[in-house]
Amino acid sequence: MSSSTSEDTIAAIATPHGRGGVAIVRISGCNALQVAKKITGIIPKPRYAYFKPFKQNEETIDEGVVIYFPAPHSYTGEDVLELQGHAGNIQPQRVLSAVLSCPGVRQANPGEFTRRAFMNGKMDLTAAEAVEDLISAGSESAAKAAMASLDGAFARDMQKLSDQITSFRVNLEGCLDFPEEHEDFFDSGKAIAELRQIQTIADEAKLKASQGLKLTEGAKIVLSGAPNAGKSSLLNALSGTERAIVTNIPGTTRDLLTSDIEIDGVPVTITDTAGIRDTPSDEIEAIGIRKAVSALKQADLVVLMIDGSVAPDPDLLKKICDLKKINSQILIAVSKSDLPQNSQILSQLNSKELCSIPKLQISVKTSDGLLSLRKTLARSLGIMPIEGVYSARSRHLSALNDSIEALKRASQILKIGDLVLCAQEMRLAQDSLGMITGKVSSDDLLGKIFSTFCIGK
Repeated sequence: MSSSTSEDTIAAIATPHGRGGVAIVRISGCNALQVAKKITGIIPKPRYAYFKPFKQNEETIDEGVVIYFPAPHSYTGEDVLELQGHAGNIQPQRVLSAVLSCPGVRQANPGEFTRRAFMNGKMDLTAAEAVEDLISAGSESAAKAAMASLDGAFARDMQKLSDQITSFRVNLEGCLDFPEEHEDFFDSGKAIAELRQIQTIADEAKLKASQGLKLTEGAKIVLSGAPNAGKSSLLNALSGTERAIVTNIPGTTRDLLTSDIEIDGVPVTITDTAGIRDTPSDEIEAIGIRKAVSALKQADLVVLMIDGSVAPDPDLLKKICDLKKINSQILIAVSKSDLPQNSQILSQLNSKELCSIPKLQISVKTSDGLLSLRKTLARSLGIMPIEGVYSARSRHLSALNDSIEALKRASQILKIGDLVLCAQEMRLAQDSLGMITGKVSSDDLLGKIFSTFCIGK
């Protein structure tokens, strides 16, 4: 079997499987017109819609719309053919099978259409990744951020930063090669001022990307605390549904329960865990507690629920300190504020050992404090309103951090006058930006990125 190459003509179903109005089979490559001739009996004009039967071996297997997009004015930059027929579980597969029976056509790999668009210069890597981010967006804000990246906002910021670095490097290289003509750039302080400006632009881009990453990847909040502290009630209140069973019996929640909500536009998964206690009632509860501890380690934020209406646990301080060792990102929610509060608990929570942990009182029964809780959750997760946010991924932020660190080193080196080393750090800063847009890339990186796409993209 021959290996896949970018010269192959590829095909895939580009719409979701299952019941629906229309299913699209997309074909991209040099054999697209031959497929049109064999399946529909015509050579379509560019961008004309034709209603035709789709045939295989003279048998009509479906009927629908045929549209041809010639290279380079198509999604992939290649000849593209779309067969828009009936949806369902069977019909689209029959049409795809007929297409794949044509000479020189194979099944597309995951993300291969978008990868070809990138390789053919139709979009940069940030826009290509934004296609997947738009499809999987978990909130309206996430969709808007993905659309901004797809429209080139992220790439434009990276290009602006790269252009500034290029200009700086030109002046720096001039100082090295023709010092008598360019000494004013270094000696007058212009170099340091320009480098500071570049660092400011990089920091602004990082702030946008950091918020974009939260929109793309979402956040994880885990509810923790003693049995019957109100964790399940809070999960239900935040999600607006009866996701968890709520009783007065300690240990009701045995397994992890999750619910997806939105906080200031960021998709957030909240997990309700089994109440953690030293002596579980049975093996099932013990398994639930072990799962709870595992979830705590992976959380972006732990909300520790403490029942403010009962006498405190004698080991409360120790348990909170132990929890901080598992995850230092903690918010304490004192529940049941509609009931008389125990003064001992409030006194312990205000002790110097716990003064650095944010706290607030809530009542799920009366909804008191729930709005403040949402605002506190947003602050604790680092969610903030920023203009011009675009979708981003962990690799983008990592590359931006590498670029910013190189700029910092360049700034320190510039102050001691070593222009050769400074030029080297500026080159590294620019190369890191190239990793974001794809100007500097590797086959391994591209394979990893596009493998997460659906086949029809």
